[in-house]
Amino acid sequence: MVLFRLLKIAAFFVAVFIVEATCFVATETAIKPTTDYFVRDALVVHLGPAARILTEEFYSGRTNFITFQIEKLKTTLSLESTYPGNTANAKSNRRLQQMFVACESTSGEVVGFAEVDARPLGGNSDDNRINRSYMYNLAVDKKWKRKGIATELIRACEEFVTEMHELCAENRLYLRVRSCNDAAISLYKSLGYDEVDPASISLTKEDINSNSLEEGELVLLAKDLPIDAECEVECEVE
Repeated sequence: MVLFRLLKIAAFFVAVFIVEATCFVATETAIKPTTDYFVRDALVVHLGPAARILTEEFYSGRTNFITFQIEKLKTTLSLESTYPGNTANAKSNRRLQQMFVACESTSGEVVGFAEVDARPLGGNSDDNRINRSYMYNLAVDKKWKRKGIATELIRACEEFVTEMHELCAENRLYLRVRSCNDAAISLYKSLGYDEVDPASISLTKEDINSNSLEEGELVLLAKDLPIDAECEVECEVE
């Protein structure tokens, strides 16, 4: 029985390796083509490679070879469970969520990942009727940093929120970042994001720092997106 379980685990990691090595997808659905990479909606086949990048970004300094594989598996399963096309979520409103990947142009290798979704947050009933859009799990493969990939993934998330505005999403995109991460904060500010007092949207610092994969205190940033009309908070999200 033990040998059978070990064989199953070994087979899983071999399968993940094969997917990561052969996850090329045609670029006709690419959102933003460039010389070296393109950004597109994530497919299920991209989630394993994306999980590796996220695990390296958030866990590499706190894991060894064995625990890294465990965290990668947990991240893969988490992404699969929340993937917008997951049939288990068929009755939920997944139209306000999207996952994006950046892929190397010639091989299709996944080199970056980001997610965005809108959910009602806030301490009072009025705020709870507004879906606030949050960008999270933004990570780029360490070999592909400083090539503009993070910027293009952010722009893809912004475009998605703009398109989903008609479904009662607030015309802002929020994100959390470590207060000591000067490079990330500088990037976000260069793209128009400013720090927001959590109390202004009925949240606390504890809310902002809850369920974080990052070490250190987090701050809330937000950017007003160029949307012509405010959504009606009375409208119903199906």
